[in-house]
Amino acid sequence: MLNKDFIAKYNTVFGDDAERFFETLLREKSRHIRLASARKADYLEELKNIDIGLEASEIPYVYKVTENAEKLTETIGFQTGGFYIMNPSSVFTARVLTSLMPDYPYILDVSSAPGGKTCAIADILKNRCAIIANEPSPKRLKSLQFNIEKYGSYSVRTVSMDGRSLHKVFDGFFDGILLDAPCSNENKIGRNKTVNAEWTQELTERMAKLQKEIADSAFVSLKEGGVMVYSTCTFALEENEEVVRHLLESFDCELIDINKGQYTKGISGDSLLDEKVIRFLPHLDEYDGFFIAAIRKKGEPSEGGNFIRFKPDKEINSFFDEFPEFAEVYEKGGSKYLTSRMDRSINFKSNGIMLFKREGELTSQAFWQLADGIKKELRSQTDYNNALRYLKGFDIDMPADYHGGAVFYYDIPIGMSKPVQGMLKNKLDRYFLYGKNIEW
Repeated sequence: MLNKDFIAKYNTVFGDDAERFFETLLREKSRHIRLASARKADYLEELKNIDIGLEASEIPYVYKVTENAEKLTETIGFQTGGFYIMNPSSVFTARVLTSLMPDYPYILDVSSAPGGKTCAIADILKNRCAIIANEPSPKRLKSLQFNIEKYGSYSVRTVSMDGRSLHKVFDGFFDGILLDAPCSNENKIGRNKTVNAEWTQELTERMAKLQKEIADSAFVSLKEGGVMVYSTCTFALEENEEVVRHLLESFDCELIDINKGQYTKGISGDSLLDEKVIRFLPHLDEYDGFFIAAIRKKGEPSEGGNFIRFKPDKEINSFFDEFPEFAEVYEKGGSKYLTSRMDRSINFKSNGIMLFKREGELTSQAFWQLADGIKKELRSQTDYNNALRYLKGFDIDMPADYHGGAVFYYDIPIGMSKPVQGMLKNKLDRYFLYGKNIEW
């Protein structure tokens, strides 16, 4: 049974549609995946072969899982970052932001854990960007950093700051900002007992106050001409349209029309605002409930960052025929890391992904992301069972046609290995074994 105060409020908001709205909140949630678009591997073929049913959505690289969704997390594709399990509403939000960016943008994700939208932004832009992902919670920061490594989002650096103080460090710095704001999570009220039990109007109002404070700080962090995409997974007018109205009244800015008459509109009653924002409502739309708006700080369009073409060194050239042009490699504690160039130096919690754990030892996570450019003479094939065994941390059988330590299952990169006594020694970072149950 839904919270009675919630029912009373939204009976007033949705009127004759209220009963259908409440019914859809209680229905079973569908599963969707977002494919890694920057990789050439055919991850869909694996899913097809093990009878996971898929249905393409209107959003590029997003598929609805129609059968055997319980198998998803045991697949090669999921374990190697080939796809992310996430709702299309979240992917749509990332696509809105990236569509409004200049070449090589500096981007801030204000509240980013566990990293689905952060990794989507990096993937859509093919890491030709520099992203700072902020997560105030130390516990959730671990999930974020795990997913950045797994999904090869080497353009991402992390910080852990109160979202209300970001402007003190990044005043006028970003071309784009995603503020997927902490909210009352009303979209989950029919499926989450805690959300249902704890919902109150006072909570909504408290969250709206926090959202405005974070939004103010984030907006100051934009360059002139920069764009902030504001989103939540809640229905409350107070946490959505009213936060957007607050920004429009507080700053010299303009609301961008991202709806263009294609999607469900806002519900504030102000047509100048409602026509330009997007609401996904569960009783009207296929996707989970979501609110999205885009606000531009007035001024000349921002021009993006200053990126310099990277020149690979001897160690990189020994593994790759092709390597990202707009990247940066740095050394720390005997390991080398891959990141994107940024004209800013602060104390980041993490920088990109690990490239070489030690000299001459390419990490599996870097291989997963950069496999398209790996030298042909280093490629070896394994079968499906051995691929899954490798991802459980075991050494695997050496194939008869062994060529090198970069192990593939057809065109899907599995991991790096080393031949030892007729076996391929597993070089998978144990980080990916211990993190199997981490939030994603």
